[in-house]
Amino acid sequence: AYEKVENGRATAEQIDMFRTHCVGNFRTLLLKLSRDPAMIIWLDNNTNHKGAPNENYGRELLELFAMGVGNYSEEDVKECARAFTGWTIANFNARYPWGPFPMEFEYRSEDHDDEEKTFLGETGRFNGEDIIDIVVRHPATGRFIATKLYNFFVSDDPAPEEAIQSLAAEYV
Repeated sequence: AYEKVENGRATAEQIDMFRTHCVGNFRTLLLKLSRDPAMIIWLDNNTNHKGAPNENYGRELLELFAMGVGNYSEEDVKECARAFTGWTIANFNARYPWGPFPMEFEYRSEDHDDEEKTFLGETGRFNGEDIIDIVVRHPATGRFIATKLYNFFVSDDPAPEEAIQSLAAEYV
């Protein structure tokens, strides 16, 4: 929403990103979304710092974008947030005299929590890209995406289990 992002160019670039990647590889879409300046601002990842993680983006990534409620723990949300520390914007609030600069993603290694994390049962020194890799191969993600596609394209009624299984298998 413009009232939080306050950069029409970033909002338009996000729409273009969705148009370009919406029917492609889901991992690529999540990676582009995670590096999108408008999304970084909207879900506060620009305030997600080493030693003071902000869970907003990590929670929405898991709940709304990829897995759905009940498929991860609160500890997973915290570890996800830690993995996305250092993912920010290079030139936030930079303004031309006639409007905002184009915003760009920036990874700041000095602000990234590079310590070991345990996320969805896997342990390592994860960054945001590692988290996306774990999320996209998790079985809950296939089911979540399959259910969303069925409900959008086929019916608002609950999907038959065999349809969800078939669509989730195709996702994998």
